[in-house]
Amino acid sequence: MSIVKINAIDIVEGHGDEFVERFSARPGKIEHADGFEGFQVLRPTDDRTTWLVVTQWRDSEAYDAWYATRPHRAPESVTYANKWELWSFDVLTAANPA
Repeated sequence: MSIVKINAIDIVEGHGDEFVERFSARPGKIEHADGFEGFQVLRPTDDRTTWLVVTQWRDSEAYDAWYATRPHRAPESVTYANKWELWSFDVLTAANPA
Protein backbone atom coordinates (compact mmCIF):
# COMPACT_ATOMS: atom_id res chain seq x y z
CA MET A 1 0.00 0.00 0.00
CA SER A 2 0.87 3.67 -0.08
CA ILE A 3 2.90 5.80 2.29
CA VAL A 4 1.97 9.16 3.81
CA LYS A 5 4.39 11.98 4.61
CA ILE A 6 3.12 14.71 6.92
CA ASN A 7 4.91 17.99 7.50
CA ALA A 8 3.74 19.23 10.92
CA ILE A 9 4.40 22.97 10.82
CA ASP A 10 4.07 25.30 13.80
CA ILE A 11 2.74 28.50 12.19
CA VAL A 12 3.67 31.88 13.68
CA GLU A 13 0.57 33.66 15.01
CA GLY A 14 -0.96 35.81 12.30
CA HIS A 15 1.05 34.18 9.47
CA GLY A 16 -1.44 31.53 8.32
CA ASP A 17 -2.39 33.50 5.20
CA GLU A 18 1.29 33.91 4.28
CA PHE A 19 1.80 30.16 4.67
CA VAL A 20 -1.16 29.33 2.42
CA GLU A 21 -0.09 31.92 -0.15
CA ARG A 22 3.52 30.67 -0.29
CA PHE A 23 2.42 27.08 -0.39
CA SER A 24 -0.07 27.71 -3.19
CA ALA A 25 2.65 29.40 -5.26
CA ARG A 26 5.29 26.74 -4.58
CA PRO A 27 7.67 26.38 -7.51
CA GLY A 28 8.09 22.60 -7.28
CA LYS A 29 4.53 21.42 -7.73
CA ILE A 30 4.32 17.72 -7.08
CA GLU A 31 1.13 16.94 -8.96
CA HIS A 32 3.04 15.42 -11.87
CA ALA A 33 5.66 13.51 -9.87
CA ASP A 34 5.78 9.79 -10.53
CA GLY A 35 4.13 7.94 -7.66
CA PHE A 36 2.36 11.01 -6.24
CA GLU A 37 -1.15 10.14 -5.06
CA GLY A 38 -2.49 13.16 -3.18
CA PHE A 39 -1.91 16.38 -1.28
CA GLN A 40 -3.75 18.32 1.44
CA VAL A 41 -3.02 21.35 3.62
CA LEU A 42 -4.88 21.11 6.93
CA ARG A 43 -5.53 24.13 9.17
CA PRO A 44 -6.50 23.46 12.80
CA THR A 45 -10.04 24.34 13.82
CA ASP A 46 -9.12 24.87 17.47
CA ASP A 47 -6.42 26.93 19.21
CA ARG A 48 -3.51 24.79 18.03
CA THR A 49 -0.82 26.40 15.89
CA THR A 50 0.34 23.24 14.11
CA TRP A 51 -0.84 22.94 10.52
CA LEU A 52 -0.37 19.71 8.56
CA VAL A 53 0.75 19.26 4.97
CA VAL A 54 -0.19 15.72 4.00
CA THR A 55 1.12 13.96 0.91
CA GLN A 56 0.47 10.39 -0.19
CA TRP A 57 2.85 8.37 -2.35
CA ARG A 58 2.89 4.99 -4.07
CA ASP A 59 6.00 4.02 -2.06
CA SER A 60 9.08 5.39 -0.33
CA GLU A 61 11.11 5.26 -3.54
CA ALA A 62 8.66 7.62 -5.30
CA TYR A 63 8.79 10.08 -2.40
CA ASP A 64 12.60 9.90 -2.18
CA ALA A 65 12.93 10.51 -5.95
CA TRP A 66 10.68 13.60 -5.75
CA TYR A 67 12.41 14.87 -2.60
CA ALA A 68 15.84 14.64 -4.24
CA THR A 69 14.73 16.95 -7.08
CA ARG A 70 12.48 19.43 -5.21
CA PRO A 71 13.53 23.06 -4.86
CA HIS A 72 15.11 23.70 -1.46
CA ARG A 73 14.37 26.83 0.58
CA ALA A 74 16.85 28.27 3.05
CA PRO A 75 15.44 27.83 6.58
CA GLU A 76 15.97 31.53 7.34
CA SER A 77 13.62 32.45 4.46
CA VAL A 78 10.71 30.70 6.21
CA THR A 79 9.06 33.56 8.09
CA TYR A 80 5.69 31.89 8.69
CA ALA A 81 6.87 28.94 10.82
CA ASN A 82 8.55 28.56 14.19
CA LYS A 83 9.51 24.94 13.56
CA TRP A 84 8.49 21.89 11.57
CA GLU A 85 9.03 18.18 11.47
CA LEU A 86 8.35 15.37 9.03
CA TRP A 87 6.20 12.42 10.08
CA SER A 88 6.10 9.21 8.00
CA PHE A 89 3.41 6.52 7.95
CA ASP A 90 2.55 3.36 6.07
CA VAL A 91 -1.07 3.10 4.95
CA LEU A 92 -2.34 -0.18 6.39
CA THR A 93 -6.03 0.10 5.52
CA ALA A 94 -8.06 2.59 3.54
CA ALA A 95 -11.66 3.11 2.43
CA ASN A 96 -13.15 5.13 -0.42
CA PRO A 97 -16.77 6.08 -1.05
CA ALA A 98 -18.82 3.20 -2.41
